[in-house]
Amino acid sequence: MAVIRIEDYGEGIQAIVFDRPGSPHNFMDMEVVAELHEVIRSLAADENVRGIVIASAKKSFVVGGDLKELKALNTPEEAARSIKIVQSCLRDLELVPKPVVAAINGLALGGGLEVALACNYRIVAEDPRLKLGLPEVSLGLIPGAGGTQRLPRLIGLAAALPILLEDRKVTGARALEIGLVDEIVSASELKTRSKEAILSSMALPSQPWEGEGFVMPGASLTSDAGQEILATYWVKARRRKPGLEPAPDAILTAVETGLKLPIEAGLALEQEKFASVAASKVVKNKIRTLFLGLNDANGMKDRPKDIAPYELKSVAVVGVGQMGGGIAYCAAQAGYDVFLLEADQGSLKAGLESISKRIMGGVERNRMSTETAEKMLARLKPTTSYADISGVDLVFEAVSEVQKIKDQVTAAVCAVIRPDVPIASNTSTIPISILAGSTSRPERFIGLHFFAPVDRMKLVEVIKGDRTDEATLARALDAIAGMRKTPIVVNDGLGFYTSRVVGAYTGEAFTLLAEGLSPSLIDEVALKVGMPIGPLAMADITSLTLLKDIVASINGDGTAIGLQGLRLTEALDKLTSVGREGKAGGGGVYDYDETGQHPWPGLSDCFPPTGDFADEDVVEKRLLYAQSLEAARAIEEGVIENSIDADIGSVLGWAFPSAYGGVIGLIDTIGTAKFVADCDVLRDLYGGRFDVPEQLRNMAKRDACFYSE
Repeated sequence: MAVIRIEDYGEGIQAIVFDRPGSPHNFMDMEVVAELHEVIRSLAADENVRGIVIASAKKSFVVGGDLKELKALNTPEEAARSIKIVQSCLRDLELVPKPVVAAINGLALGGGLEVALACNYRIVAEDPRLKLGLPEVSLGLIPGAGGTQRLPRLIGLAAALPILLEDRKVTGARALEIGLVDEIVSASELKTRSKEAILSSMALPSQPWEGEGFVMPGASLTSDAGQEILATYWVKARRRKPGLEPAPDAILTAVETGLKLPIEAGLALEQEKFASVAASKVVKNKIRTLFLGLNDANGMKDRPKDIAPYELKSVAVVGVGQMGGGIAYCAAQAGYDVFLLEADQGSLKAGLESISKRIMGGVERNRMSTETAEKMLARLKPTTSYADISGVDLVFEAVSEVQKIKDQVTAAVCAVIRPDVPIASNTSTIPISILAGSTSRPERFIGLHFFAPVDRMKLVEVIKGDRTDEATLARALDAIAGMRKTPIVVNDGLGFYTSRVVGAYTGEAFTLLAEGLSPSLIDEVALKVGMPIGPLAMADITSLTLLKDIVASINGDGTAIGLQGLRLTEALDKLTSVGREGKAGGGGVYDYDETGQHPWPGLSDCFPPTGDFADEDVVEKRLLYAQSLEAARAIEEGVIENSIDADIGSVLGWAFPSAYGGVIGLIDTIGTAKFVADCDVLRDLYGGRFDVPEQLRNMAKRDACFYSE
């Protein structure tokens, strides 16, 4: 299948045009690399060719490599052989004795940007959606086709390292500012200007780093400023548990050592470092969850296929507080007319002002145009009358997490909307089948559990009640697709899936606290294993009093196996009884001042230390295994129906370390037999909550995995 074609631009200028058949984007696989290499050699040898333009027939330029090919790499030797072929292709491209211009019309990511870096001159189209970046680190990889060597040589350490290590994507304007591209032109001028750059000798047939006396822009490696930049990133990389995320270390080594070498030697080092990480379990885990699984989820794999698409024009959001306001913002951004319904004018005014402030903040931060903001604001329809929402296509219920209030709202909504309109509750804890009892049409009732902050969090947990029908599920998923959210579909139950598993994690942290362990130690262990914030610090932010209510709601009668030996309720009762309510209430587990957070001195009175040695490895296992065990139970009970949804929910919902692929991926990474054996030890030491569900124990006996790679 040919992906590349040659176009004659006239006057000796030939264009290499990427145009992958049957795909909206161009991406590089080994067949394309071979095709590109052959074309490069041919044009380089053709005396009639004065210069080359690399262009795309798609809306994007080139968006990276074939991740399925990468996932199939099983050894460092395979990875080294593969990337050596790619490096050879792009090395020949930058050594072509004729000017080569990259005409970047859209997204240039990963291998796509590396192709552009191997060109002599880069021109981007003026388009606010256009981004350039090297996102490999987010998948546990490093740029292997020259990115770690050419990018810092072109733009310097300070500008290059955020792109390499933080998955920082830059706009065309920012790329011009830092020297990543040479020009910005209108899309209609891109072809003409690319040709002119060659004919006018603006694009020269050489790379700056090939010449004698080349000096990298900005701070040098040996300067105080350069050393400070590198040290900052080394500190960040070493905060994690050794081996958890090997890519940042590999990138930093490739940059720091490679830039001291000639480009050929630097590329050889990059190849070595790429091979060291590319065949790792971390890469396979991340690609499985963050690429393959995420694409399937965003493709609405769980949408019933025989239900016609639901055309939404307007929605209502009842309750415009933090969560309701976030839902309304995303709905307006999706192009829906949004009726904002509140109980009184004061609450309505506050909610509308909050949403408006968020919209205009996007303009101030250059994330949206004034025109877009004005259109979003015009879609907001504030009201205190249920009659005004009679014509909407879907209702989001986002009032207080009190069943009586939710029941009253649902009954009032049902009285005015059309019989076929879905009602979606944003509850995070109250069973959907119970809430559906307040409507005469329970088949039209569903849970849509958004996560805060709604405008930034992609996950929506879709909860089917006992009587939710297929049409309601399909319509809810259509609404989510329009809002560009990622759904996981689960069945009803106490805590559903996400709140239940997060509860196990939080519960284990507070149990450790109740045993007398330092909260700083508990949170530090969580940070080292890849969590973005410690569970106790997160609890303080949430509010300990609110957490008590949530725990009471999801614990039911308290007989669930996951609660055996857990001291969460005890710990929360003790803290709140002495006025420790959380950060907003003046302090909780921690005290807070201008220097940061500090363990509350009164903790030792509430939870006297036992004097036992705190083994960080055991703390790590208790925090992580508690989550994986509860997820495995949810699968066995049918609350969540497959492993990949459980993993996506954990990574997107509460930022479980993606190096493991998610809570279920952790079990596979450790190995089911070892995981079960470890849990048996934890059960004997710390309680029955670590008892392994039968399905998982049987898998361990067969040495079976949840995923077959």
